Order: sequence, then C-alpha cells, then structure tokens
Amino acid sequence: MPLGPRLLLAPLLLAVLSLAACGQDDPVRLEVTVQDWTGWSREQPDPVVATHELAEGDTFTVDVIGEDELVVTVVQVDDGEVALETSAPMASEDEDGGSDITDPRTEFSLDRGGSVEFGTPTLDGGTTVTVAEQ
Repeated sequence: MPLGPRLLLAPLLLAVLSLAACGQDDPVRLEVTVQDWTGWSREQPDPVVATHELAEGDTFTVDVIGEDELVVTVVQVDDGEVALETSAPMASEDEDGGSDITDPRTEFSLDRGGSVEFGTPTLDGGTTVTVAEQ
C-alpha cells in the first residue's frame, strides 16, 4: 500500500518544528550597565556602560567587586527571551526591586526588548549589573 502525501509530510513537519524550537543564529544587541556601590558613602562611583553584539555561546566579562571578573554567557536566544549564565552566583532582583541575597544563582533571562538585573550577594558594598536588549 503506497504512503499518502499526508504521511510523507509528517517527518518534514517534525523537522520544521524542531528547528523552530532551537535558538536563533542572529546576534542580539545587549547594553550592559555596571554600577559599583557602597553603603558607607553618599558618593557612588559612576556606572560603566558597554554595548555588545552577541550570539548563542558568546561571552562578555564584567568587573565586579569581590570577583576577579564575572563571565556572562549567552546561553540561548529565541523569539521570547535571552537566557544568560554567570560564572559566579549572583543575587537576582526581587519583586520589590531589591536584591535577593539569600538565594544567589547563575541563570538569568530577560524578555526580548526587556532587561534583567543581578548583583553581588552582599549588603555593605558590591556591584549591580543590568543587561538590556537594544
């Protein structure tokens, strides 16, 4: 019995759907703002801003207080979000806009066109990093 056209299309449809679930090869433009801070002084250092064109697997480094340097890897880029991984655990931004220093992590994501903020899990001084898609 010959296979009908519908059965021949099934493997092709599965291949297309699996490719759609993968990340994109196009680079993403990220603006990275690094702000050192201290709780001991009213005067705060000026933020440092850099822009990077990155694809999946690319990295950038950030100088943070308490670490030699923080390496941030673009793990995945898709239509909905950009997933990042840091080389050291960092505090994520909590619901109130502060830092959740009780549960540092290495995985962060930002919605496409949005931003994510993470920082050193410290109370008296540290670094806050904001990554925003441009």
